[in-house]
Amino acid sequence: MLEGLQAGRAVAAIAVAVFHANVFLLPRNFYDGEGAGAVFNFGYAGVEFFFVLSGFIMVLVHRGDFGKSERVSLFLSKRFLRIYPIYWVIMIVLTALYFAMPSRGPEHARELSEILASFLLVPTVEGPIMAVAWTLQHEMLFYLVFAVLIWRPRIGIGLFGAWMIACLAALPFYGTLPYPLDFLLKSHNLLFALGIGTAWIYTRFSQQASRGLFWIGLAVFLATGLSETVAQAPLPRAVLPLMYGGGSAFMLIGLARGDFAVPRWLSFLGDASYSIYLVHLPAMNFCAVIIKAGGLHEFLPPFAMLALIAVIATLVGCVVHVLIVKPLIYGARKTIFA
Repeated sequence: MLEGLQAGRAVAAIAVAVFHANVFLLPRNFYDGEGAGAVFNFGYAGVEFFFVLSGFIMVLVHRGDFGKSERVSLFLSKRFLRIYPIYWVIMIVLTALYFAMPSRGPEHARELSEILASFLLVPTVEGPIMAVAWTLQHEMLFYLVFAVLIWRPRIGIGLFGAWMIACLAALPFYGTLPYPLDFLLKSHNLLFALGIGTAWIYTRFSQQASRGLFWIGLAVFLATGLSETVAQAPLPRAVLPLMYGGGSAFMLIGLARGDFAVPRWLSFLGDASYSIYLVHLPAMNFCAVIIKAGGLHEFLPPFAMLALIAVIATLVGCVVHVLIVKPLIYGARKTIFA
């Protein structure tokens, strides 16, 4: 099961990297506003997969912790170690670069209050300094609510249910809500509930049925993406995350129960997916400077350039995972849980 979930995590992280390279990096740096094709423009929906997976994993790992208040501190400690240490390392590097090169990065990257908020993953009007960290802010909010579920299940169910109902009620107002409601009631939050629900029912499906659901989910996911990007169908922005999330939920059932054969290298990429997700943007931007200086873009067509940059960003994420993340988390766990 875990190998299948790790494979899904790997593909989702790389899809996000491909999206950013195709939509932003290639058009701005190499091909006069053009990427390698619209077919790569829904890779951002790897984030929707991650959100559904997060709800799924929380139930899978902590199902036996509900009602055990003594487990709350352990839960929060593990979530802290998973999210913050490597995020802080990369944030320190990024912040230093933005101070050294004022023309780079967002304007608020040099404001002390915004830097502090970004380090703590506290939402602000300006958004996080590290662009991809908006997803981590939603994750941390979900973890806090989930901690209440572990502490006092009845209170937690009421709180979580009220949150989800409010997010549903806010769907017609997508994109128009003021801060902080736009964060608290973003439709992406509903994907956590989708993952939780999937975790409670996935064991009811046979291996054969689970495999079928995987292919149905993949078809829904791809059909949504291709309709949005290639066909340019006028799909509602508020509902899109739910369409991707529905496909992701079906795929998760298949990945958890379908017993697919997963190569070790893909499972490893799943282990490194968080590092890939965090470092891919700075890695790609640095890579683009070197490629442009060497003139390689003059010889490579857009698709080859997209593949090259995605591979490099993935390799950088893997190196960061092996050389920084694993020793960092091991050392932190040894200190905290000694």
